[in-house]
Amino acid sequence: MDRLADKVALITGVASGIGLATAQRFVREGALIAGIDLVEPDEQIQQSIGCTANACEYFSVDVTDEPAVEAAVAAIKDKFGRIDVLVNSAGVPSFGLTQDVTVDEWDRVMNVNVKGSFLLTKHVSRTMIEQKSGSIIHIASVEGLDGLSGQITYGTSKGAVIQMTRNMAADFAEHGIRVNCVCPGGVETPMTAALNDESLKAVKEQMEALHLMKRFCQPEEIANAVLFLASDEASFITGHPLVVDGGWTAGVTLTV
Repeated sequence: MDRLADKVALITGVASGIGLATAQRFVREGALIAGIDLVEPDEQIQQSIGCTANACEYFSVDVTDEPAVEAAVAAIKDKFGRIDVLVNSAGVPSFGLTQDVTVDEWDRVMNVNVKGSFLLTKHVSRTMIEQKSGSIIHIASVEGLDGLSGQITYGTSKGAVIQMTRNMAADFAEHGIRVNCVCPGGVETPMTAALNDESLKAVKEQMEALHLMKRFCQPEEIANAVLFLASDEASFITGHPLVVDGGWTAGVTLTV
């Protein structure tokens, strides 16, 4: 299938998790990949993505560093001539009760999860405005929709991403640019790997129980949703938080 044939997709957080799974899915649909991550580029990442050197560009960039972001976006445009899809997947986790969270931790999470997505969109959107087309997808979370103890910082950051999606959709609609976000439930990624520790087994079991499907999802399942929003099949969808959560926000199952 070639739903993204010859389209250029810039994906942040591309070295692992949802970002990597999305890049791999996009390659199978014919996309050219420009990847951004803090991890230094190497052949293993390119091989993991599955694209050839001519169809893949990789940059080690801190998404909170505006000059570095601007330079990377300019380099991507110079190489490929355009940017059709932006996927803001870079993010960091956090845990702590409101009364315990430090200002430094608050700033760290907000800078990556909110500011980073804002900066990438700010600079990529200029190219998309010139093209009069584009699809931007942020990775938010169900924790931006539902409250969860110990997640004041992460949940607030993802709630901000959801609202940012709506505002950006309003800003860019006249330019033919769609902006949406995906709100995953629990996902099996390096970010959640700590929950596999024996000491946190009970916590993970409680989180799995929040999903009607009683499990975390795989990154590929989120990548499929991102692909839909990036493709022309979602041509009349903008400003929408697409919930992919195994039933987390749908309700609860009662045992009778």
